[in-house]
Amino acid sequence: MSMLISKHAAELCAHVVNDLFGELPARIIAVLLSKGRSTIPQLVRHTSLPPRQMRHGLAVLVQQNLLYHHAIAGSSVASYEANPDACYNLVRSGKIIDMVGTEYGLAEQEVFQTIMQLGHARVSDLVQAFGFHPDQNGANGGHSSDGRRRAGATGSAHVQTLQDLHTTLGRLIIAELIDQVGPKTFRNIEDVYREIEEDALRGEPGEKLTAKHKEAQQETIISRCVAAREESKKLKRQLMQTMPFIAKRRKLTNGVHSNGSVANGHDQGLGPDLVLKVNFEKCLVDLRNQTLAQYASDHIGEVTGQVYHTLLRLLSDKIARCRMDPRFDLEPGEVGDIEDDNNSRRRASPQVAMTALQILDALDPSICVAAGVGKAARKKINHRNAEKVRSIPKHLVEESEDSDDGATLGGDGRDDDSDDNGDSDDDEDGPSRRRQNGSGTRGGRVMFEDETPPKHSRLDEMRQHLLLLAESPQGFVRHCGTQGRGQFTVDFKPLMESLRQVEVDAVIEQTFGRHGLRLTRILRAKGKLDEKTLPGLALMKKSDVQGKMLALQMAGFVDVQEVPRDNSRTANRTMFFWFFDATRVDNQLMDDVYKTMLRCLQTLDVQRHRERNILSFVDRKDVKGKEEEVMTAEHYNKYSQFLDLQSKLLGQVMRLDELISVFKDY
Repeated sequence: MSMLISKHAAELCAHVVNDLFGELPARIIAVLLSKGRSTIPQLVRHTSLPPRQMRHGLAVLVQQNLLYHHAIAGSSVASYEANPDACYNLVRSGKIIDMVGTEYGLAEQEVFQTIMQLGHARVSDLVQAFGFHPDQNGANGGHSSDGRRRAGATGSAHVQTLQDLHTTLGRLIIAELIDQVGPKTFRNIEDVYREIEEDALRGEPGEKLTAKHKEAQQETIISRCVAAREESKKLKRQLMQTMPFIAKRRKLTNGVHSNGSVANGHDQGLGPDLVLKVNFEKCLVDLRNQTLAQYASDHIGEVTGQVYHTLLRLLSDKIARCRMDPRFDLEPGEVGDIEDDNNSRRRASPQVAMTALQILDALDPSICVAAGVGKAARKKINHRNAEKVRSIPKHLVEESEDSDDGATLGGDGRDDDSDDNGDSDDDEDGPSRRRQNGSGTRGGRVMFEDETPPKHSRLDEMRQHLLLLAESPQGFVRHCGTQGRGQFTVDFKPLMESLRQVEVDAVIEQTFGRHGLRLTRILRAKGKLDEKTLPGLALMKKSDVQGKMLALQMAGFVDVQEVPRDNSRTANRTMFFWFFDATRVDNQLMDDVYKTMLRCLQTLDVQRHRERNILSFVDRKDVKGKEEEVMTAEHYNKYSQFLDLQSKLLGQVMRLDELISVFKDY
């Protein structure tokens, strides 16, 4: 069984493992990525390593969750399989740690980083890593009898007591950033699904299955697969009952928690033998929030991006992973149980939405929501159209052509906005705006500006940003309800598809110019086109079109299909249709990005080898922090040039990783 991973992606994973954990684990992971699932004798034969070193290397990879391993019941032979997603996540580990510090706090960042470095660890190991006494959970908070940490402590500035450590772990578990390690953690989830399906479909000999029995079997398979996938969330549900005070997402101001810690470790149910690991699926959800918020900030404005980020953080509390499993889950907004091509029924995913009041409560008070939105006269604003409510995503249902101007069609074709709502919005916004501007009149009197703002002025201003996001052509937000001054949600699937299209267009424009981008957009919109019709649609000369299409074909962005008119298959009796395959372009673009990332890291290794003498000198304890004072001017300049080159290469790798995330993970 070979892994479905490209050559450059496998080389990149092996290179990262080599850089972080050494050559021995890297040789093993490279063989597993190329040969697929293998046993220890097979690995010994392919790597030419002795069995003892092989076991040491496998132990490192298992500790870091980079392998799947499983032994058949009744057999002592275990098979090992590489986990390419976990290997690649090592590239973005620094980005994830920074995200945890920004979104959750510095204490969570420190504990999360420790767990990531250990791979997976017991709670007792974490207690020891932070230098606490596990048997002292009382007044001195895990310190020694004289009030100091015991020897070997990390000296953490944010996790001062054992109570703080347990509370921080509880927050991370409830946020799903870390998961409990269970029996199925080190198994490939596809193997688990396959075993569940085989067990459910195994019937009595000679038993005849009816359509009703098959439907019951499919429901059993889905329920058991979902239960296996959510098995690690049992600890979270337990802590939600014992630690309800941290179940609600906290507001952060410069990384400081808005709520304190009040529980101790025993009350939280974190036993010393509980094993924890990082949940990268949830980390990718938070990284996607940052990407989309930056995307909205670039297209609309910084304040609007901050409001959007607040909405995304609230929605992510109820989103476990970026991509739904098409075998079991429906996209949010799809209703009912739908049968796919394999006649298997999928469960409906509930639509997650937040009200404007909830968003305002979670919004950072320091954000000035009055900025970033232009002012317009009331008579120039169509409030009914601005407050349009869409109960079903636009990509799932087409709006009726005979709908009234400004009316909204829900899932059943009814108007979700009434005239009363639109008029009330006008009446509510009108007087407040006149008072703020100081130019309104009522009864012949001049109304001066009030000293205190209206009661809902901040809410109204924040709603303007949300409505602006809802009206954007990218579809950042969907206004899906009227409760709580409006309900808002995000349709991630079409939004990410548009973002991928933007990235592909940017690459094509940078490589082939605006004419190449124009041709690919025409093919994407029209489908397959005869080469004779392209010059007219693109408003270009035939020779220019042929040259540009040839360059695009050589790069793999477009291809041509030959359709002969008769059996002679001569060129003058053959039609040539150009087409744009989006899936193939995405895969090829990802492979090119993997190759570029690998070349950047290899270049960095070459530069490190060239400056190895200077770097070894800088690593000395008596030199760290005093490089400019100790080193000569010539060597210090070389060291500074190396640091600049290293920052540029690693920065380029992080930018390329953002492309991989958009095309593959988000």
